[in-house]
Amino acid sequence: MKRKKQETAYIQEKPYKLNITWILLVFLVILVLSYFYVGYVKELIYQNVYQNIKELSQQTATQLNQSITQQKNFVQIMVESIDRGYFETPEEIFDRFVIDLENYHFTRLVILDKQGNGTTSDGHVVSNYPNMQEFFEQQEVYVSENRPSTVSDNQVNIYSKTFTLKGEEKVLMATINTADYQEILLRRLFGKGGTYLINNDGTVLIDSFNNIKESNANIYDYIKNKYTPTTDKEKQKIDKMAKAIKNKQTGTLDAKLGEDTYFIHYEKVNINDWYVVTTAADDTIASELIRLVVISLGLCLLVNLVIIAITIYIDFSNQKQNRKLYKVAYIDSVTLLGNEAFFKENGTIYLQNHTNKNEYVVTLDINKFKALNNLYGYEFCNEILETLGKKLVAILPADNITCRISNDIFATIFTYKKQVSQLLDKIYRELSYVTIRDINVHLNLAIGAYTIKLQDTDINKILDKSYMARAQIKGQYHSNFYLFDERLEKELMIEQEIEACMEEALNHQEFTVIYQPKTFTSNEKMSGAEALIRWCRKGEIISPSKFIPLFEKNKFILKLDLYIFEQVCKDLANWREKYDYIPTISINVSKEHFVEENFINKYAEICKKYNIETSSIDLEITESATIDSNIDILKVMNYIKKQGFMLSIDDFGTGYSSLSMLQNMPIDIIKIDKAFVDKADLQTDDNMINYIMFMAERLGIRTIVEGVENKEQMEFVRRIGCDIIQGYYYSKPITKEEFEKYFIKNK
Repeated sequence: MKRKKQETAYIQEKPYKLNITWILLVFLVILVLSYFYVGYVKELIYQNVYQNIKELSQQTATQLNQSITQQKNFVQIMVESIDRGYFETPEEIFDRFVIDLENYHFTRLVILDKQGNGTTSDGHVVSNYPNMQEFFEQQEVYVSENRPSTVSDNQVNIYSKTFTLKGEEKVLMATINTADYQEILLRRLFGKGGTYLINNDGTVLIDSFNNIKESNANIYDYIKNKYTPTTDKEKQKIDKMAKAIKNKQTGTLDAKLGEDTYFIHYEKVNINDWYVVTTAADDTIASELIRLVVISLGLCLLVNLVIIAITIYIDFSNQKQNRKLYKVAYIDSVTLLGNEAFFKENGTIYLQNHTNKNEYVVTLDINKFKALNNLYGYEFCNEILETLGKKLVAILPADNITCRISNDIFATIFTYKKQVSQLLDKIYRELSYVTIRDINVHLNLAIGAYTIKLQDTDINKILDKSYMARAQIKGQYHSNFYLFDERLEKELMIEQEIEACMEEALNHQEFTVIYQPKTFTSNEKMSGAEALIRWCRKGEIISPSKFIPLFEKNKFILKLDLYIFEQVCKDLANWREKYDYIPTISINVSKEHFVEENFINKYAEICKKYNIETSSIDLEITESATIDSNIDILKVMNYIKKQGFMLSIDDFGTGYSSLSMLQNMPIDIIKIDKAFVDKADLQTDDNMINYIMFMAERLGIRTIVEGVENKEQMEFVRRIGCDIIQGYYYSKPITKEEFEKYFIKNK
């Protein structure tokens, strides 16, 4: 008993003593470890958020830059076409390019002179448009900052490029509603913040959520005034961002603004030194993570257990946030399909791995979709788009990439081993009718398709070809779809090949002059000949119909006409020396010369160089040139006659020139177009050609009938009193040497 008592007393004497020092040390170690761990977690979170917001901002800037670059390229293409002389009037320019505006999101085209006067492609007249110098000072395609539209209440951005039309410098403007850029900037971050497009000075051009009501607001002042930085250090961060943007740098920062921490990334757009600024509050994109940090601090004693949970939760939360950002960057919120960025990124991957076997890209949109919006409303039409997207995906083969590109435009890439035209027809039939809220809606679709080739590697190019195909069907109601046949591309390639070698061909004398004799009807003797051009390149004869229209567009015809004229003068001088004979030669003169009133002086100088009388040469002007409103044709003709040349109207009867105008023209000969002979009833004199002959006789003008190919036509033309015949019946176009033999025999 005594022993037990002693043992118990021992215990009481030496009770368990809590080692406060050790516990404190361990606690401090755990606390420090927890502190550093929490700091590490917070840093990891911030890095992740930094990366995500940076990627989002970069994607927005890239998409905006791509969109603006495509639009600038379109304006450059239009101006290059104008500068090549493809168009004579602003109306022709509008008619050619207005069908392409929607593909590039433009609202209208405008052509103005230096005084700011002009017209728009949709019929508005613009007078005294301000600050025109801003546009005429630019060397490249210029993109303006926001401006109020002169024809609507919208804010617009203007793409512009100067050009010369009929010797007058003008500027071509293509306008886009600023709100269209807002659609690109719209990145819903499920809370506070927003995306802004600013210029180098910080002026807000576009606000994704329309939070900024003041015009010309400054982003830095807006942030400071709205969110109230808590310390001078936070204000300095905003100032540092302003300085970095001024120095054309990019970066990411976080700042305590009011009660929230905001993450901000600024990314350069590479257009006009513009920047995309993306802001997001921590409670928007990192709320779960920040809350996790607070819990970790409160449970620092259990940090070893919590670390595992935190790691798992962080990974889960990161994936969740990444999914949110992914949806923002790549998913269309209306249809839940991919957006344009998704399509181009995945389409590029598709092209890198494609096999060139039954692969297609298809685009479609709804004709007059704006009318449906006006009729049914925005929300109803969103349901139409959602239904259309679901039906399209259901019809297409598996593994298709189908996206809503913009507005009502859908695009898809897929592989289809059967007849693709049957699939396109099925798409048209099944998507032409949708039922929304028990209302049957008929949709008129425009569908364009392109067959992907092995060499296709650029998603933008194949998308453009599909757009081109869709443009062929746009607005038509008798066709369901258009499968790209590369007709336009081949025509462009042929033109490029011709333009690439035309100067070389002229220098190497590949263009040769041939002659087609003309015959008097009275005695069947030769009256002269017409000089014609042939192009022989590498043993192949290129038809004039392939290069003359192109040369008229790019103005190379000015050189070629003078070259032909000099070759004829050389031949005339040679024949005079050899045979003491100069036949009358007619030569075509393109109306492109008429822009310069004194152009005929060059022709007269060539005649003088070879000692050829100008009266030996008959200059032919097409009838279409006589009715061109941009040409003072009577002034041109009078100047030609003043130099002593003969003057003919070619292709008469095809240009609808008026009789009163014909009476005033100082012409010597009318050349009646071949079509009148082909259509004439040769057994009667009651033909249009008879009335032309009668009119010419009353005016004292000689007549030539072209295209006489057989004896029956010849006898008819002779019977009605024509002066001269030209055609295969007497002779086809022949070489210079053959023509010498011909005129020796028939002069």
